Amino acid sequence: MKKKIVKILLIVIIVICIIGSVVITLDINRKKSANKRYTEIKESVKKAVEWNLKAQYPSCPISNDFDKNANNGESFYNSSFLINNGYLKKEELLDIDGKSYCDIYVVIRVKYEDPLDHQNNCSTSYKAYIKCNDYEDKGYIDWGNK
Repeated sequence: MKKKIVKILLIVIIVICIIGSVVITLDINRKKSANKRYTEIKESVKKAVEWNLKAQYPSCPISNDFDKNANNGESFYNSSFLINNGYLKKEELLDIDGKSYCDIYVVIRVKYEDPLDHQNNCSTSYKAYIKCNDYEDKGYIDWGNK
């Protein structure tokens, strides 16, 4: 009788371990998939922001290393601006659930040697933040445009 109880207990423990392993593996795969999607979104945002900056400041080099000392000009925009102006397609911001969309917040700083000449001897830098259902970059600001 004791052997049967020990065998049943052992089987229950093995089943719990198997179920736990499956759950952990599925969670790890989901997180990897989510991280991959967020990286894709960030890459799309990077291309859109740099395209916009090349249009606004054609002679200024662009850096995604945010220059905190660039204080000649600062602007902000979000996903609506990039979508409405054709720099980004809404589908590029589709979240991992396949239904909702991520939002972005971008800070742009421009540095001019001569404040009267905005096309020469200048540099631009930006920092983009994304917010999705289960993910938010620190520094993201919601403009309430959803």
